[in-house]
Amino acid sequence: MKPNFLSVTFWFNIFDGHAEFLNILSDDLKDEFTEFKIVDKEVNNPFRPIITAVNSQTKSDLTFSKINLQYNMAKINMDTFLTNVQKIFDLLNAHNIKVLHSAIYANYEIHDKEALKKIVQNTLNKKIISDDLIDVNLKFGKKQEESFYKIISLINKKQIELPRILDELNREVPIPLISWNKAIMKDEIIEIAYEINDKLIFDTSNSYFTDESYLNKMLYIFKNDMEDDINNLINKGEF
Repeated sequence: MKPNFLSVTFWFNIFDGHAEFLNILSDDLKDEFTEFKIVDKEVNNPFRPIITAVNSQTKSDLTFSKINLQYNMAKINMDTFLTNVQKIFDLLNAHNIKVLHSAIYANYEIHDKEALKKIVQNTLNKKIISDDLIDVNLKFGKKQEESFYKIISLINKKQIELPRILDELNREVPIPLISWNKAIMKDEIIEIAYEINDKLIFDTSNSYFTDESYLNKMLYIFKNDMEDDINNLINKGEF
């Protein structure tokens, strides 16, 4: 099972030196991204990206706002992703941008003709299960090593195809006006979101910053048991 999206977010105190940092990024990450630019130098929204970087070949992008840096990869190469996460973290630390806490995220899609049934039977109380249940959106979170939160969400999704229908004036009938009794079920999917973060220790410590040892622990957990946890939750109801 291979993820279709990977992401990491590093959170830090308000940073304003983006013009100078653009040159640092374009020098140190020139092999990872093909284009760097300042989006908006004067920005009041701390979440709005000021620096962006893209790589169309690896379908990767980076955004750098006043309070976070996010790195995303859609054309998945796990080793490259993990290497770049470490490289970006080291780059922030080398220029005195202390990371307050971090989150690593993955998104999966599993094609399964019994998506709803599998999720429901293995994760819900039998009193909830009924033939009338048509959709489910579940979120599971737990503590890991008293330092991390591990979060998995499960959603069943249906890929429906509705026929193209014309009215008496030869106008196409909008989809909301077409009954689902005319629909063709093309596929069913279990959509999975996985996250591990060190927000737990950040929330319970007065002086915590993400350091290399905690980042390495998160990367280790992410790489080695992400798939096991997801499979165990879906197929055995274990988390």
